[in-house]
Amino acid sequence: MPILLFSLILVTAKVNIKLPAEIENQPIRAKLQRIDGLGSLTLVLTVGCLLLGLSLKSTEELPWSHPIVWGLLVASVVWCVLFVIVESYVAPYPVMPMRLVKQRTPLAVSLSNFFGSVAAFSMVCAHAIAPSTSVADP
Repeated sequence: MPILLFSLILVTAKVNIKLPAEIENQPIRAKLQRIDGLGSLTLVLTVGCLLLGLSLKSTEELPWSHPIVWGLLVASVVWCVLFVIVESYVAPYPVMPMRLVKQRTPLAVSLSNFFGSVAAFSMVCAHAIAPSTSVADP
């Protein structure tokens, strides 16, 4: 909790994003209408189903063939497709504009971050599952 409070104070004090005048002069109700609620919801459901399905597989010792694991992973794919549809065609101010995915540099950065995270977490999981043993052990 102290780290969260420190982060809140630091961001409030140091981050100063200037909005365009047409947005800055809008009433608070108009600013709140710019929030992409449907895109945020589909993104949270995508990530939530994926993480829950993978964590149930690893912590509860459920097999990959278990219907709950498969159901959560399939639901994650469905929510991901809906997220892309919402961000592409429905949201006037999307959470993640599709132009970022279509450009080479942001896509390369995103993929390198993703695969770097996968590698880091796989090492943590591999160490937790099979702790290192010494060669001298019988």
